[in-house]
Amino acid sequence: MSAVKKRTLQKQLLRLPPSPGVYLFRDKAGQIIYVGKAASLRNRVRSYFQKIPASSMQGQAHDPKIAFLVDETADIECFVAGSEAEAFFLESRFIKAYQPRYNVEQRDDKTFPFIRITKEPFPRITIVRGQKEKDAYYLGPFTQVWALRRAVRRLRRIFPLAGCQRKIDVNKPGRPCLDYRLKRCLAPCTGKISQEDYNRVARGMLAFFQGKDAFIINELRTTMKKAASELDFEKAALLRDEIKVLQRVQQHPKALGKETPTQKTVLNLKKQLGLAKEPVSIEAYDISNLFGGEAVGSMVTFLAGEPYQKGYRRFRIKEVLGIDDCGMLVEVLRRRLTEKDWSLPDLILVDGGRGQVETAYRTLTFAGTKIPVVGLAKEEEQFFVPGNPNPLPIPPNSPEGLYLRRVRDEAHRFAISYHRKLRNRKTVTSSLDSVPGIGPKRKEVLWRLFPSLEAIKSAPLEKLVKLGIPRRIAEKLIKPNPE
Repeated sequence: MSAVKKRTLQKQLLRLPPSPGVYLFRDKAGQIIYVGKAASLRNRVRSYFQKIPASSMQGQAHDPKIAFLVDETADIECFVAGSEAEAFFLESRFIKAYQPRYNVEQRDDKTFPFIRITKEPFPRITIVRGQKEKDAYYLGPFTQVWALRRAVRRLRRIFPLAGCQRKIDVNKPGRPCLDYRLKRCLAPCTGKISQEDYNRVARGMLAFFQGKDAFIINELRTTMKKAASELDFEKAALLRDEIKVLQRVQQHPKALGKETPTQKTVLNLKKQLGLAKEPVSIEAYDISNLFGGEAVGSMVTFLAGEPYQKGYRRFRIKEVLGIDDCGMLVEVLRRRLTEKDWSLPDLILVDGGRGQVETAYRTLTFAGTKIPVVGLAKEEEQFFVPGNPNPLPIPPNSPEGLYLRRVRDEAHRFAISYHRKLRNRKTVTSSLDSVPGIGPKRKEVLWRLFPSLEAIKSAPLEKLVKLGIPRRIAEKLIKPNPE
């Protein structure tokens, strides 16, 4: 082992956090050769090197596999997780996406549960482990089985597909089971529904997993708000919990119709962008402002080809006035780099062309941070890198182009949603300023619970009173001002 490599690894070992998370070992070519999870990144990763003589760091004699792994390791990369369960999930995602050669025993995901929807004339939905078959659709893997089972129960109330192994023969109908009485199955085994109608429901379930789930969750939110407005807080709380469960399903990798980028795609990106290592972690930035008003910046993180919600951040622009997207990007990047506890990405993607790319590169260089930058301009979906006035020859509809566009679009969506929230809040706040008795604390309460002034005015009087608004003031809120 060279002295330079030894010093590099020793510095990385000293900086390891005591948090749960996932660690990646890379070889000298930047390729991932091993992925592991840990309750404490500091203790687990250091354990690979503790029994190694300081003069050699060649590997632990009692385990040849570890010896070879450590000898090949040239770089260590860590991603902090919120819990051991989350670390378990991230480890699965990385192994599945990059197939590290030292993770042979875990490549096939045989220990992880999946949702399976069969391709039978009357499709069924089940939770399975083990070898996947060709005659079914799969979603997963998952780690929190309790959340998965609860989500499937909820989905079967919306899309009542069969979840049993009962034989379905339309010519020999049987008796309905308990699931039918609980409204979790349409009982195709009894002949109570035609194959055409049943498959319409099955297509709805598939649509949920294909990303067309916003409608379902919005419908649940509407029902929840209605229950709350009718003071049925128990029902509203149950619906709130169900929404959280469905959102948990949304965040898992490889939803049907949204394939995780393959290792080949990531390796091609490494080559096309001239990167030193595979871009397994990407941060994307977008600026949103309307004529300079309520300007915001967003940062989203993708790990192993999928969104990583804990790596999402929003920035309200504080230093730049007027319309200056590049100036706002500088402010966002500077503020992001002051957060020393956040892991640095392998690649930064900015929404914009040459101007934004050069701005980001100068900002990172001035801060002493060497992170590769690529820009994606919206007009013609062209890719730019620092120091090159010409767009890169990456077709926007290639696997690599589609992946980067997906990351860019997510950053844009996140920025727009925050921008709208601030504009709505400003409208509500300015409207409430004219109501006597509504001070800063009461405005904060109302803003947190109601999305608009119209929602406040249409709320039941008793609900406002329960929130701590005096009755006489609540009456002024819900009554229109006299002309």
